[in-house]
Amino acid sequence: MKYTLPTILAGSLLLSIATTAFAGATIEIRLQNGSRWTGELQERIELTYRQRGVEIKTTATLVRTADYFITVETDVAGEIRRKTIFKDDIIRLKTIRDSGDEVMDMKGARPKHVRRKSNAGAGDAKGDGTRPGVFVLPLKGRVGLELRHDEMEKIAEEADKYGRGQIIVLLIDSGGGAVTEMEQIHDTLTEIKKRHRLVAWVKQAISAACATAMHCDEIYFMTNGTAGAMTAFNSATGKAWTDERLEEWQTRAGDWMEAGGRSRYIAEAMIHSPNLLSYDKNPETGEVTFYNDLSGESILSRDGENLVFNSTDALDCGFSDGTAENEQELAELLDLGEWYEISDYGRRIAKDWQDVVERGQRELRLLQERLSYAGTGSGDPVKILGTRIKIYEKFLRWKDRCPPCTQGLQSKEDIKRQISEMRRELANLKKRRRY
Repeated sequence: MKYTLPTILAGSLLLSIATTAFAGATIEIRLQNGSRWTGELQERIELTYRQRGVEIKTTATLVRTADYFITVETDVAGEIRRKTIFKDDIIRLKTIRDSGDEVMDMKGARPKHVRRKSNAGAGDAKGDGTRPGVFVLPLKGRVGLELRHDEMEKIAEEADKYGRGQIIVLLIDSGGGAVTEMEQIHDTLTEIKKRHRLVAWVKQAISAACATAMHCDEIYFMTNGTAGAMTAFNSATGKAWTDERLEEWQTRAGDWMEAGGRSRYIAEAMIHSPNLLSYDKNPETGEVTFYNDLSGESILSRDGENLVFNSTDALDCGFSDGTAENEQELAELLDLGEWYEISDYGRRIAKDWQDVVERGQRELRLLQERLSYAGTGSGDPVKILGTRIKIYEKFLRWKDRCPPCTQGLQSKEDIKRQISEMRRELANLKKRRRY
């Protein structure tokens, strides 16, 4: 069922401990052929999966499951890192007991969407999509204006052409914007995650931009990256949401945070300054336990603060999956070896939209200035009305071309009505002049 912010029933806040991984929770993984594996999070497993046509076998620790993928911790180039694997790509899965015995074997057929193995060398750039790579969508500017769901849908459609399981990197640099845009972004990203690997790479993700990032299964920070401060404000008064509206936003954002495998307490501390946040970290296992008070050893948010993560704190508590200052460092964290963009489509559509917004804002300002004196120098009412009609017609075209640019204008229907009224008045003026 789809919910909208005004209709969400605010749930009571549970004061129980929340963890990033629920060790001991029984889970079930089912492959396309119907076979099942039953076990627990934090179990050691032997996993065989297919990655871009190549069969890979590894031992790992299962740390997260979702509808379409699992996340494991495994050895990558001598370091223990997290890796996301789509369930459709799993060929074989076994539980490893301390004694070395293997139980609950699960096999699967060759995934239908896997592309053929490339015969090219690792350094050969191929245009057929067989070389491991990414799609990048820069998300810059205000949420609801420059940053919107439309480009997210377009980059997913482009990635679809290369098969399921593509890596889409959202390069986020935004100070926030309209929280009301988040419902459409939520719906869009939720659908994308069903078929592709969604990654946030954060330079700045504040307010609604942070709410965008937390939808991703993997979040990486730049060294000086920041994310948080999701307080929602009334655009008319400039005051923060209170009462039912605040509770609804906390509930909704908390649900999104949990859907990404993170504690809802993080969202609550980002939204409302009285909300507290601390955590303990097991020095042996690295498991993190969050508290919505200050009882944890590490304090993230005190009374009067809105939580904003830096890259160090985000990584230590598990909110982020790593820190990458440049594309090559991110490629290594994504297990790609080297950075390769399959297509520049995402960068192009992002720039195209930024250009439209910039031109729209500039032209709309000029049109509004012209409206105050259009044709008045001549004193001719026919000329004045004719000029005003042309200006309103341009307003109407921008309503279609860049709706968020025209939010301060009248509705499309009102503009059409005024154009009709001015045309009638202009026709009457011309008619009187002929007699």
